[in-house]
Amino acid sequence: MEAEHVNLDRIDRRIIACLLQDASLNNAELAERVGLTAAPLSRRLARIYSSGIIRQAVIVDAPRVGLGLQAFVEITLDRTTPQVGERFIDHVGKLAEVTEIHAVAGDFDFLLKVSVKDMADFKRLIWQEFDRLAEIKTIRSTMVFDSPKISYGYLP
Repeated sequence: MEAEHVNLDRIDRRIIACLLQDASLNNAELAERVGLTAAPLSRRLARIYSSGIIRQAVIVDAPRVGLGLQAFVEITLDRTTPQVGERFIDHVGKLAEVTEIHAVAGDFDFLLKVSVKDMADFKRLIWQEFDRLAEIKTIRSTMVFDSPKISYGYLP
């Protein structure tokens, strides 16, 4: 399903850019930075959020909360039918350790990002949770050493 394009004017783009730079800004600070008063800013924010352009989220620094191992996991399914894909997404989507699920085109079907305590926890996740799905043909993992840049969006 393709996302509906939403037109943004210069002020909308400035609001989003300010929030990308510092999501902790309160409405008064944000209004001042973009040159609006509180009421118009609130209306624009409501429209931006209701359109789905900005998704509200809290970003947790995984290592600071004891999740010292992050990995990208490539999953190839035995069959690539909508039903198999939906069953896979439903199962792994319920796992707290799976922080991102991406359906991709290429050498594998899904790219997952997982955050776990350590290698023993990773082994448990793979062997006990992923192994429950007969539809998985192959699993390939890449451990993250460092993440010098993480960006959750930009405006073209």
